[in-house]
Amino acid sequence: MLKKWYVQSLLLFGFTIALLLICGGYASAASYYVNNLSGSNCSNSYAGTLSTSDGTNGPWCSFTPINATTFTAGDQILLHNGATWTGQTLTLKGNGTATNPILLSSYGSGSNPIIAPGITNATTILLNGVGGWKITNLELQNAFEGIRLQYDHVTNKDYIWIENVVIRHMNSSYNSNPSAYSHTSAGISVRTLADVSSPQDSDIVNAPSRLTALTHLTIKSVSMYDCDTGTWFGIKADSGFGGPNDAQMWIKKITMQDVSIDGGGMWGFDFHFIDGGTFTNLIARNVGTVTNPFGSAGIVVAYSKNAEFIGGEISNVVRNPAQNYDGCGFDFEGVGKNISLRDMNIHDTAGAGIFHFNNANTPDVDTVINNNVISHYGKNTSNTSNQEGITFAGGSGIVTNNIFNNSKSRSQYAGTYSGFTFINNSVNTVSSSFVPAAPAALASPAGTSLVSGQTLGTLRNDYTGQVGMRFTTGSSAMTIYGLGRQFVTGNLNTHTVALYKDSDKSQVALCSVSTSTGTADALGYKYCKLASAVTLSANSSYFIVTAEDSSGDQWYNDDTTISPSAGTIQTSGVYGGGNWFNSTAGNRNYGPVNLLYVPTTNLALGATASASGTDTANGYAASKINDGLASTDFNGWASASPVMPQWVQLDWGMNKTFDTVELYTTTGYETRGYQIQYWNGSSWVNCFAAVTGNNQAHRSHTFPAVTGSKIRIYVNQGDAASSYARVSELEVYFANPNLAPGAITSASGTDTGNGYAMSKINDGIASTDFNGWASASTVMPQWVQMDWGVNKTFSRVELYTTSGYETRDYQIQYWNGTSWIDCLTAITGNTLAHRTHTFTAVTGSKLRVYVNQGDALSSFARVNELEVYYN
Repeated sequence: MLKKWYVQSLLLFGFTIALLLICGGYASAASYYVNNLSGSNCSNSYAGTLSTSDGTNGPWCSFTPINATTFTAGDQILLHNGATWTGQTLTLKGNGTATNPILLSSYGSGSNPIIAPGITNATTILLNGVGGWKITNLELQNAFEGIRLQYDHVTNKDYIWIENVVIRHMNSSYNSNPSAYSHTSAGISVRTLADVSSPQDSDIVNAPSRLTALTHLTIKSVSMYDCDTGTWFGIKADSGFGGPNDAQMWIKKITMQDVSIDGGGMWGFDFHFIDGGTFTNLIARNVGTVTNPFGSAGIVVAYSKNAEFIGGEISNVVRNPAQNYDGCGFDFEGVGKNISLRDMNIHDTAGAGIFHFNNANTPDVDTVINNNVISHYGKNTSNTSNQEGITFAGGSGIVTNNIFNNSKSRSQYAGTYSGFTFINNSVNTVSSSFVPAAPAALASPAGTSLVSGQTLGTLRNDYTGQVGMRFTTGSSAMTIYGLGRQFVTGNLNTHTVALYKDSDKSQVALCSVSTSTGTADALGYKYCKLASAVTLSANSSYFIVTAEDSSGDQWYNDDTTISPSAGTIQTSGVYGGGNWFNSTAGNRNYGPVNLLYVPTTNLALGATASASGTDTANGYAASKINDGLASTDFNGWASASPVMPQWVQLDWGMNKTFDTVELYTTTGYETRGYQIQYWNGSSWVNCFAAVTGNNQAHRSHTFPAVTGSKIRIYVNQGDAASSYARVSELEVYFANPNLAPGAITSASGTDTGNGYAMSKINDGIASTDFNGWASASTVMPQWVQMDWGVNKTFSRVELYTTSGYETRDYQIQYWNGTSWIDCLTAITGNTLAHRTHTFTAVTGSKLRVYVNQGDALSSFARVNELEVYYN
């Protein structure tokens, strides 16, 4: 009996302990309420609960109890909607976690609660040396700073989340020393301070000894108005510049999305000491109106690396008359690397649209400026310095796919920019009333993945340089439309991917992959689209490499093995310290990296070759320049005489369109001066400017597409060793052919009485009124289509109508085998006779233009010409 009682007692005791533990766990996460509205029955002597029915407990009235409390993970501090607090700073203490943060938010009905100190040098909400907090659904007003995150000799804190907050009037009205750099008023500031490392880092960009203050800062859906700057990140925690032994710390892995400021007195947003961040849809309007001895800008990034700015708008940036300089849109201030700016609409700036500066004589490197629209730059008439589309002060990077709308007769570029690669940028002259549209998203690249299968190796991040693979093309040339890099979860960086020719290490292609946007393919690759397609010769070796940074990137070691869909993988490859290395042999790939290609036909094969004269005694022959063999000394053509000029040509007997020529000579016997020409039916025309001083055995030449029945190499200066003209092999390609010619056309109906025909929409002629299709009726909808009979992949359509008779509303659709699918959103209100339409690559056997509203004059549907491309 005693034994039974004893066992029951133990069970009861154990159950009681378990219950206490469970209840204790719940008790540790408490909710605290603050409500100073009339009738709230609040008291700071209460426990901060909801009001009890007997009136013995209830919410706090002010922030005094909050400021005295150290909170723990899971706690909630809730301010009543509709309430306002003045004359107070809310100081938050304690640490939560990323999975169980401490919450500061609102409750009840009404508009968001307002905190408005109205005191000089007051901070509205202060988080000093803490992490694990989430702040939502508040409005902050009238102070020196809105939210300050401070880390004064406090390191490695994690997780701050700020969302759905409105911030107003953080400006010099509440600032005792607004001219002091470290005393700038801001909507949200992150201030840090640490001791300088000894010895100090000589690499001030990577700063390997710099400590980390905070990791994982997220700011979403925050609107700011009339603040001297929206953000002020990385500035020192003290009120001045700090002493000689003071240093800032890193702020890592930042996410900002849908954050705006209207009325940034000094700057729109200012970011220092960022390592890893994605900033999406930042909007800065009406910036630079107050005194700023440091120069105004829409967005400033300095002493930072590995950050992406995607989308958004910068508009109306002025130069305060007291300074009358800067006034730029986006400021790459310097001492940084791997900062990318893409898809942003920048317009109406007193100074440059983009400023790439060299703070501390250290301009940014590995910068990416891609697919931005930059308009109305250089509007300041009293000071004409730094007023270009982009003003450079050195550095390196790529500038691709940008549109400059110039209304002030300013230069596109100025300064020092020899370290930059410029691809596919355009300038339009516009009126001052021109309203720029945000840039359209670049279409995804089309093509087949070079990597058809893989086994990923081990992750690493202990090397800074370019890594990838060395591969050799197969028996067919390939046209490249995109480059790719393996997506690794947690990487928030832009990765520049480059393609180099193995023989002379010349760069063939370059673009940047955004790892924080887009969707990876089935093998885990994200791609960037080349500004223009590139043709790789058959049986030739290339390096494809991605820029990696040991401080933050993660990528796979070359124990990664891949299976190529074409060609052969020779080795993994590394470029660092100015040297190229062939690493592990076999199908090995760092990164790994990839490309998208389409097999390409060498147009030279089968053409009839002839020459001005040939050294036949040594086995040379004109016919050898298009036999597919480029590697041997005597497998080509050499002139019969060293007296120039000499020529060798190919004749197709019919017109061919081409835009790429691969010219091979022999090492040590390189033809020095020559022209590549095509026959237009009546005369020889240069494809591009004459080549002089050549010393390369293999030269790739790309140019705007030309059409002719013959091509020739016209040699003005032979090789340096013997003075003879030599060509070992000539390859001719059309890298981006128009897919429309040859397709079978049909239509809902055609006005044949006026000479229109549906077959004219892909005959290659877009310029004449009756050289196209018009519908038989004005009753909509009407359509015209092309049928290839087999699937084609495409991502761009050029649509031509007639000026004055532009088809107004239409859809471009493809047939997926069972139904018609829109390639892009329907077009309405069109007034352009020629429209370029780009979209994510689609695959289908038919393409049609489905017209919902005809032209404005006659109401008929019209299409003069359709051109269809891979990119």
